Amino acid sequence: MISFLHKNALQMCCMSLAWIFFLLLCSSTVLAENITQPNDRKILYPIAKVTTQYQVQNNYYLDVLKLILARTEVSYELEIVEIPVMPQSRTSMNIQQGMYDIHWLSTSEERETSLNPIRIPLLKGLLGLRIAIVNSKNPDLLSGFSSVDGLKKLYAGQGHDWLDSKLLRHHGFRVQTSANTKSLFDLLIKGRLDYFPRSVLEVWFELEFFNDMPLSVDEHIAIYYPLVNYFFVRNEEVEMHEQIQLGLQRAIIDGSFQNNFDAYFAQYIEKANLQTAKSIHSS
Repeated sequence: MISFLHKNALQMCCMSLAWIFFLLLCSSTVLAENITQPNDRKILYPIAKVTTQYQVQNNYYLDVLKLILARTEVSYELEIVEIPVMPQSRTSMNIQQGMYDIHWLSTSEERETSLNPIRIPLLKGLLGLRIAIVNSKNPDLLSGFSSVDGLKKLYAGQGHDWLDSKLLRHHGFRVQTSANTKSLFDLLIKGRLDYFPRSVLEVWFELEFFNDMPLSVDEHIAIYYPLVNYFFVRNEEVEMHEQIQLGLQRAIIDGSFQNNFDAYFAQYIEKANLQTAKSIHSS
């Protein structure tokens, strides 16, 4: 199901997603008193060697992991592994091969089979809440659309190996793919795609990073589809999985997770204009 929302419907969607997030937390069965391993462990976590448009997100996930490790029953030593920028499919393989122990990934059935997810959304479900980047020469391109069907006549930009591409195509959207975000922005400027849906949490710092390009944030619509990022570990790392889940639960309960989330993203959510609630939905 893909929902087509007016921009002023985002607040209602966020409230609903927050409730889903709360239910996920309450459904967990990990009990702190059953995990009392005192031994130190080393946990390897990858960081890209170069600064990219995803640096805000990368810093956020690292801070979340630090919050988690400070609240586990096992004392973990965090060791950073420097890596080049790579697609999530490669990151998944690297975890399986033991190059590092844990990383965030957008979830899929395949990834949840090959790896073990900690099923608490690290972005509180807002990864799939999308607003569009458009060419600044035509900032009102999407102003006349009132349904998903109309939007399907245009070309959306996505990465060729992103889960979004498969999802949008499955629902009948026209999708133009490329290797990375920068190349998709170039295609948007050249008119080879019409719009580029990005998460409400990432669109702003991407435009800040590429501030010399003639791009604008659409002010008229938003699309929602279910897409969440989890931390993933290897299937055999049972203790680590339990401890990461426990630490994340504790960070949510004591408020440190929310405080960290707000510090990174509250300003971006405010820019999305979430004051009222009116929506149009279509399958």
